[in-house]
Amino acid sequence: MSLTRVASRSEAAAGTGPSAEFLGALRGVRRVVLAGHVTPDADSLSSALGLGLLLRERGVEAALVLPRMTVAKRLQFLLELGRDIAMVSEPPASAESAIIVDTATMKRVNVDGAFERLAKLETFNIDHHITNPDYARHNWVDPHASSSCEMIARLAAALGWPVRGAAASLLYAGLHGDTAGFSLPNTTAEALNIGAELVRGGADVTHIGEQLCRSQGRHDFELLRRVYDHTTVTDDGQIAYSYISYDDITESGCTAEDVDDQVSIPRALRGIRIAMLFSEGEPGIVRVNLRGEGRTSVIEIAEQFGGGGHVQSSGVRMRNKPMAKVIEEVLGAARRHLASETIRVPS
Repeated sequence: MSLTRVASRSEAAAGTGPSAEFLGALRGVRRVVLAGHVTPDADSLSSALGLGLLLRERGVEAALVLPRMTVAKRLQFLLELGRDIAMVSEPPASAESAIIVDTATMKRVNVDGAFERLAKLETFNIDHHITNPDYARHNWVDPHASSSCEMIARLAAALGWPVRGAAASLLYAGLHGDTAGFSLPNTTAEALNIGAELVRGGADVTHIGEQLCRSQGRHDFELLRRVYDHTTVTDDGQIAYSYISYDDITESGCTAEDVDDQVSIPRALRGIRIAMLFSEGEPGIVRVNLRGEGRTSVIEIAEQFGGGGHVQSSGVRMRNKPMAKVIEEVLGAARRHLASETIRVPS
């Protein structure tokens, strides 16, 4: 089965394939700056780099903006896979277009000055967050997609671009990352089919699996130990949460960029409906990662505090409140949310 066939099936099911206008505009780009979201995860980095490689194969000048080159240690192998793409700290003056991937809001764009720094360019927005408000000139937002990397694979199919080698590995890495190894509810038949096509295109499954799942350094282990030590389960067994303070992070030899998927530790407990991780990557700023299990939605909790994301994977940053106060407020909101039995996960 080709990626073209997979893409057509997925678009028919979701009804949100790239429009003819979007495809036409993208075909016309020549000098492009790419950007993802702050604290980039595997999907953000891989969708930007994978698309950059595909564009480069067609003679397009492409550069990825990474302010201060802040990428978690365990994800730096993705930069090596995408090494043919220029990585810069700020948008080049020569850029004519900006493609923003996997970024739900303008303020989350990983560029100093956020989206406003890019607003004068011809802007493209490719994303799968349900809260995305279509903030660019050209928008393709599909909340049914498992990942932005799935969307890039479908985009390549729609344009007739083969996906091979490093580009296939990058898109597979993002797909693997956002589906937690093809184990979450967002793992659709289309996502699995696209994953298979990427493997046929040369995605290095062994290398990606080792890097994403089996390559932790001593600092990662120390941080995980503290997450385990701080994990708490509510009396009714429905909510599990943990926290890591700024001192926990720095004393472990980590930085804010290394706080990524540690919410998987409280999430791994049997029977819970909501998992949460509170992390203070910078003094005075507490990041809250929320995950829903089964058919439990968590996006409503994030939205109460000005955050957003996906139905079952959301987050928010809270400023100028002590960690204990943030935990108290968000835990209270989570309890009320469960009591209301609000469910937004599509069947």
